[in-house]
Amino acid sequence: MKDSTKNIVKRSVLITAILIAVTIVIAVVARYNVEGEKNLPYSISKILVTSHVFAKDNEKNEAGTIWNINLKADNDIYIYIDKKEEETTDTIKEIVIDNFKVEKNSKVGKTKVYRPTGELGSDLYKLSEQDYMNDKIVYVGEKVDTLKNLEVRNEGGMIAFRISLEDLGNYTSNESVIYNGSLLSKIGITNKDIESKISFDLTIKLSSGNNFTGKVYLDLPAGDVINEDEPHVEITDLSSVVFKRN
Repeated sequence: MKDSTKNIVKRSVLITAILIAVTIVIAVVARYNVEGEKNLPYSISKILVTSHVFAKDNEKNEAGTIWNINLKADNDIYIYIDKKEEETTDTIKEIVIDNFKVEKNSKVGKTKVYRPTGELGSDLYKLSEQDYMNDKIVYVGEKVDTLKNLEVRNEGGMIAFRISLEDLGNYTSNESVIYNGSLLSKIGITNKDIESKISFDLTIKLSSGNNFTGKVYLDLPAGDVINEDEPHVEITDLSSVVFKRN
């Protein structure tokens, strides 16, 4: 009887120990899924979003009109990657932006994603034609940031891409036109009509072989594009971006 009782106690202790271990593992995994990596060598320090309304000429003009243009809203995204561990010898090998998804659709327009193809400024997207909505944009780590070549400083730098809401509508006129957001109101479009939420994954690949991925959510546009020339917003609270090792 004594041996039988001892065996029962041993089994109970073993089962209890296993249950405690499993509970600890589940708690650690759950916490990791919520909080992600705590000691990242590199991470996002700031996201800058600037928005503006633009137009391109339609191929055919209606008889008697001077202007026949198609309107779109461009949102330029600038993401700043900073070194978090100053003493690390790890450098950035690549930064990959992919898995673009429209979380909340605008009432009008079609969402497209573009990479930079020119110099920083007014020509940054002048030659950008390929849509990366279902593709990925890859920045390679180099000595300096060169946006048109998709190069980012390997010890922390800035990357950029554009999220465009196109085909918002056509505007025709035989009077002079000012290219700004007021054109939207002329064709009956409000700021509410072009509001959307976009998500994408950002992966930091390091020279050590470690990769960290976080999902970013952005509300677009950056502000009142109808009444402001180029509204912008700086996002510095990035606690919602959880990076996990992959």
